[in-house]
Amino acid sequence: MLAGTARPAPTYHVAEGMPPRLALARAVRAPAAAEGTVSESMPRMREKVAGQLRPMIEMLRAGMLPHGHLLAGALEAVVAHYEETFRVLDEHNRKLCWYEFCVTPEIFRAMDVHPFLGEVHPPILTLGTPELCWHYVDRAHAYGLPSEVCVLDKVMLGALLEGEMPQPDFIVTASAPCDSSRIGYQIFEQITGCPTLRLDAPTDDSAEAHRYYAGQLRKLIAFLEEQTGRRLDPDRLREVCEESNRACEAMRELLELRRAVPCPHPGTVGFNSYMALLCSLGSPELTRYLEFLRDDAAARVAAGRGAIPDERYRVLWYYVPVTFDFELATWLEETFGAVVITDALSSFLRADPVDTSDFDSMLVGLARRGLETTMGRLRVRASVLTERFLRDVQDFRADCVVFPSPVGCKHVWAWLGLLRRVCRERGIPLYAFDLDWMDSRTRSSEEIRGGIEQFFATVMS
Repeated sequence: MLAGTARPAPTYHVAEGMPPRLALARAVRAPAAAEGTVSESMPRMREKVAGQLRPMIEMLRAGMLPHGHLLAGALEAVVAHYEETFRVLDEHNRKLCWYEFCVTPEIFRAMDVHPFLGEVHPPILTLGTPELCWHYVDRAHAYGLPSEVCVLDKVMLGALLEGEMPQPDFIVTASAPCDSSRIGYQIFEQITGCPTLRLDAPTDDSAEAHRYYAGQLRKLIAFLEEQTGRRLDPDRLREVCEESNRACEAMRELLELRRAVPCPHPGTVGFNSYMALLCSLGSPELTRYLEFLRDDAAARVAAGRGAIPDERYRVLWYYVPVTFDFELATWLEETFGAVVITDALSSFLRADPVDTSDFDSMLVGLARRGLETTMGRLRVRASVLTERFLRDVQDFRADCVVFPSPVGCKHVWAWLGLLRRVCRERGIPLYAFDLDWMDSRTRSSEEIRGGIEQFFATVMS
């Protein structure tokens, strides 16, 4: 395809009468649009950016929504990421890589490849429109995807079948973090027909494991050089790593500041700033936003000012957010004086900076960062997860733990059984419940709030 020619939106068909599971595995690309016609890809997401997200930024900047000055920068980073995605799809002047957790975007950016982290897309695509999530989930089920699979993979599949995932030039995935993604990415590869690289992620965090995974990143570089026809410039990689180091350092310092009593920022800031980081790590705009948050939090801690006037409870939200109830953290603050100090996803990022002194050290640092970023850290043993959990309870001085456990995360349910015993032995108040963190039909917002209300009334009172 010539540069400057829009990439046609992907559409797919299957043979009539073919069983759904077999049809899904053998899905093929539909015939391309007639020459001279252009079919815009991701039309619904483009409409969301222009009609919902951009106006929301203006409302946040104008102070029309709670904590707007703290959240606007996160949404701006997300919107900038999508607008760049649309430009790449329309102009086809760069390669686009759909990649997964356990890989960070620095190598892609250094090779002028547009990075698109697939797992960030579903909660943004369905933000404020839970019925759209239902639609994509139902679409995935209709094509034979098992109900036990993670909702992220369901929404990505449903969106892919309807042209709401970007058509990638290639896909990069890894053997971690979970079985659901291993199923999902086999399907995505077959449907898109794209060259796909699978990296082998080790199951521990030893120095040997980091060196091994750095070797896997060498395979990634060779793959990208083959796909792009360009060589990686180590000096350019160093520039990108130094930029991402500044962002990660600001995020780490922000996490440290949230340990203060009272907590300087509301619960909504943690997850939203982390979503921005996942979208835009390596960009100067993200770095400036995270440094702004850090400086704001530092000023509030120095002045003894908390996120709310009377902080009564410090909540460790240990696992996923509820994306269909964006105001849940604010409700906790206003109803119980309970501030979500951190969540399990954003608290994962505590990695040391990437050592940019030479090429080998950069690869080891990027390997460690990829393995320690959501959801890569869940690949380890339950005993390691428990140690990290207890550290978070202590570091953030949590009064209680809320643990929303997704029905699609079977490994987390196994760990939760062990965690309950640890919490009983140590006297840590724990409220755990099942849900689908994007599909409200499994457990509604009203049911979730009702359970939390009972927990605070009976256990925390």
